[in-house]
Amino acid sequence: MEYDVEYLKNQTSINYDKTLCYCKNVSYRDAYKAIADNKLTSLDEVVDKTQASTGCGGCKERILSLIEYVKKNEYAPLDL
Repeated sequence: MEYDVEYLKNQTSINYDKTLCYCKNVSYRDAYKAIADNKLTSLDEVVDKTQASTGCGGCKERILSLIEYVKKNEYAPLDL
């Protein structure tokens, strides 16, 4: 399943504490912060910073979509 930017916007604007990676217990907030703070642009960079997607790998598409979402937000920090 591919997650588009609008889906991620809904997920993150409602609750940044929702789980992005269940295997490593990484929230959208953790991943967003890592991406925005470090201006990450690739899945490998996010994996290195958060350990997300190092279990089953089922969250890869969500991570890639989140990267695009953060980039479209020009790496703006969370205001929460």
